[in-house]
Amino acid sequence: MQKKSIYKYASEAGLPAGLYLTIMSACLLLSVKFPGLPLVLFPLALGFPFILWMLMKRISREEPSYNKFSSLWLGGIYTVIFGSLICMFLSAIYIVVFEPGFVQLYVSNAIQAVESTPMADQYQPTIRLMKEAMDAHLLPSGLEFLTSMAWLTCFVGSILSLVLALIMSKSSKKVSRQYSA
Repeated sequence: MQKKSIYKYASEAGLPAGLYLTIMSACLLLSVKFPGLPLVLFPLALGFPFILWMLMKRISREEPSYNKFSSLWLGGIYTVIFGSLICMFLSAIYIVVFEPGFVQLYVSNAIQAVESTPMADQYQPTIRLMKEAMDAHLLPSGLEFLTSMAWLTCFVGSILSLVLALIMSKSSKKVSRQYSA
């Protein structure tokens, strides 16, 4: 049986990672209709390292030769990249079809929320700046926003993969030393 490449494993792991990231994205994108939804985003974000750990662990379990730091890190990076592409594609469909003015609506809702608080006077310079940005059409489009989020996800995912690969490769070395002794 021919060994699968790390890219093949990562592309397979990218699907569940992408669906998880899409759920996180939905919490943000649907927040203009359901204002409390972003609160769900925080526990989901805290859960993503565990999801990525499980996906990377599956790669190392199915192919022990990929149980090295460099292979695990590469597998984690590509898992997040493939997941981000899936998330961006599904989120872009939502923005283009259902919410083309998402960023403007989101910023407008944020301004209204801040203005309705008792401390609104303290945030007047920020509110004024946000209104000026809206009036001057300086806000990014929905797709520009999604592209920025995808880049951020890939960057954070690469750092997270680095940490997880380091932990996983160290723990696998300890286990292999115990069995060899």
